Amino acid sequence: MKKALSLVLAGTLAFGALTGCSGGGQKKAEGEVKTLDVVWFSDGKEGESFKRLADQYTAEHPEIKIELIEVPYADLESKIKNMLNGKEAPALARLTNLGPFQNQLLDLGEHVSDKEAFVNSFGEGLRFVFDDKVLAAPMDVTANGLIYNKTAFEKAGVSVPRSEDEIWTWDEWKEAMKKVMADSDCKYGLVYDKSPQRFTTLLYEAGGSMLNKDLNEANFNTEETKRAVSFFKELHDEEIIPSSVWLGSENPNNLFRTGQVAMHFAGSWMIANYKEQITDFEWGVTYLPKEARRSSVPGGKYLAAFQNTGVEKEAAEFIEWISKAENNAVYCKENSYLSQVKGNESLDYEYGKEFFDIFSKELAATDSQPGAEWGYQAFTGAVQNDLRDKLIDVLAGKVTVDQYVEEMNSFMDETLKELK
Repeated sequence: MKKALSLVLAGTLAFGALTGCSGGGQKKAEGEVKTLDVVWFSDGKEGESFKRLADQYTAEHPEIKIELIEVPYADLESKIKNMLNGKEAPALARLTNLGPFQNQLLDLGEHVSDKEAFVNSFGEGLRFVFDDKVLAAPMDVTANGLIYNKTAFEKAGVSVPRSEDEIWTWDEWKEAMKKVMADSDCKYGLVYDKSPQRFTTLLYEAGGSMLNKDLNEANFNTEETKRAVSFFKELHDEEIIPSSVWLGSENPNNLFRTGQVAMHFAGSWMIANYKEQITDFEWGVTYLPKEARRSSVPGGKYLAAFQNTGVEKEAAEFIEWISKAENNAVYCKENSYLSQVKGNESLDYEYGKEFFDIFSKELAATDSQPGAEWGYQAFTGAVQNDLRDKLIDVLAGKVTVDQYVEEMNSFMDETLKELK
């Protein structure tokens, strides 16, 4: 891979020197062929899927050439920032966070064939429209959900919800986990990823939020927030959740794989991981519980284009093409991702279709607030560590629930003022 990347970069640099042009698409090959450079990182085999789709596109559009500049995820932001500083903006990039580049990203709405139709081709999930500007397209999405030890539940004689009509309340969920702990080999009822994003699922289910609807004022100091924090603390105090994860450093995935835990509150990406990793017991996916309402929290990756490349229109047209339901479906199925594209809510995955369908329904039942808040990445990036670390202080008994929500509410308001 390093050798291939070196050749791509060397070829790109040599070509730029010959043409004397800079930017992700200002370089022209023979005739009218234009090159779209794509800064890309892969978690698994996404790059291979993307290349196959890119080859299909260039076969249909011989005037376009697409080249990947592959980088490790840890180097993604610095690579793009260096390119921008050197006035060598890439035509396109795969991103997890639009915030650092929001002022440099292309408004796709100015170049796609129909802005309204393009925006409406996506369902709820990742936020990609800011101030009426279409700054990216969601390539894939993830959702938070509930994975369970099927063998343990069956041994304990406890049934999980099998439809949206059977969803547990929080109290019913808690009682079900306690019964499995009592009547199976599970020592714990639940492991919960040590993630502020994962924790806020409970916040939204309680009817709360971090911010108001306009995202310009904190909304954390509420009874709904206190209910979510208190419930999370109860699960730890009653040792339904082991303290070794949030109050320590133990990996929740490893704990669940041992068979000692009845349920794992995790993300949809764990389906592919557990397919390979768990062989000692049967497992499955069930619906998240609800309190005031149902909710998950979306995550995922975008494909975005940059300004001042000379190929803005070509880049936007490619994003529009790869975002079509049939093309996005190929990408998401090959990489075990959920799709935000309408029509792709239930894809024919090679493995775990019934599991992905449940995660997809969780996203469909989620209103726009979680995606809007976590899509406000300048804000969440500034507050998420405090949100997690001060919550750990609550779990450890160092601060009260009331103190936590009051302090975080003030901190969130201060953060918003700094972002204005």
